[in-house]
Amino acid sequence: MTMQLGKLCKYADSCPVYQNKIKNLGKPIYIIRNVFCNRGFKGWSNCERFNALEENRSVNQNSTPYKL
Repeated sequence: MTMQLGKLCKYADSCPVYQNKIKNLGKPIYIIRNVFCNRGFKGWSNCERFNALEENRSVNQNSTPYKL
């Protein structure tokens, strides 16, 4: 598997976190996007939403990279 550094998460278009629709994330959206969404597999593998979606687990609209 390639690391895909700098690649955007494949779920970004439908992700309420990436689309900045969830308030009170605890950090500015540009930091969240840089740490989790735009870092390729390294960032994605640390995102709870990404991991749940990849494992076909349910994810509610208020789930964040930190908690489901």
